[in-house]
Amino acid sequence: MTPSLRSPCALAALVVLALLVVTGCTAADGPAERDEVAVLCSNDAEICRAWAAAFTERSGRDVTLVRLPTSEALERIRRGEGLPEFDVWHGGGAEMYVEAAEEGLLAPYSSPEIAMIPDAFRDPQRRWSGVYSSMLAFCISPPGLAALDSQTPLTWDDLLDPALTGQVSTASPRTSGTAFTAMSLQIDRLGADGGRDYLEALYAQVLQFTRSGTAPVQVVVHGEAAVALTFAPYCEAARAEGHDVETVVPHDGTDYEIGAVAVLADAPHARGAREYVDFALSAEGQRSGADAGIHQIATRSDLPGNLAEILASGRYPLIGSPLAERVERRDELLGWFTAEVER
Repeated sequence: MTPSLRSPCALAALVVLALLVVTGCTAADGPAERDEVAVLCSNDAEICRAWAAAFTERSGRDVTLVRLPTSEALERIRRGEGLPEFDVWHGGGAEMYVEAAEEGLLAPYSSPEIAMIPDAFRDPQRRWSGVYSSMLAFCISPPGLAALDSQTPLTWDDLLDPALTGQVSTASPRTSGTAFTAMSLQIDRLGADGGRDYLEALYAQVLQFTRSGTAPVQVVVHGEAAVALTFAPYCEAARAEGHDVETVVPHDGTDYEIGAVAVLADAPHARGAREYVDFALSAEGQRSGADAGIHQIATRSDLPGNLAEILASGRYPLIGSPLAERVERRDELLGWFTAEVER
């Protein structure tokens, strides 16, 4: 017999149905996702905050933000496997994303924005995509160099000037994608043996190894060193703030990063994660980092001065190896660094 709508059972069923409609939940969809997204960010802290603020304004979703250098971020993701704490990884060199993808830590996602990213700057299986780039450079302090009676370094060999002993700041390649780019570049420039000999001499010049690749600029700004190895936009931002620093792209060769974004496997807020990646790939998202005063190179082919245009122009003396080769040599180089430099 069909129960009357006045019966307790019928009323209870109506209440449950109403709640399902309000929350957008169905038996097939599972519990409704909260309007939030957890982002692990491997870029300058101000850029990370600018990205998060722009995404929140666009989507209405709150962002929980944790910033870690690229290699440390990958280790954090690995530890969270089985109990994921983040939805998105944003920023940091693509080398680490390749490793994460191979370990099954990234979720494939075909964003509607992906068509504007050239194939060379994204994973063929769409587990990550490049969203910005920067050129490796020296950030120098002219007053600091003058006090040391040292000339402006224009080449990598110039950094070996005895006057610069203890006056070079760089991050550890074990924690920083920036520092690993500089390390890998020497192998491309001088070969395996020559590159390691050069790195050993260069690291003897270093004041101390920072954790983050953005930190060396601040070391120079505070007068603790005369030269920082970093990506050019961080030095240019410091100069725009009024600090007496200059950017020098080494004349004997440089390389660039492809900073990436990805949805993490088993993201607790998968819908929000995909929305965030859509934003990061969009023109709006790629411009939003400039709100922090740091102007990185866009990867979108429809934005002026994008990475493909710059590479085609021959503007920089690029000698870096393909991404796959850098990934392949990473473990061996870091093992050498741990055994021979940090010992």
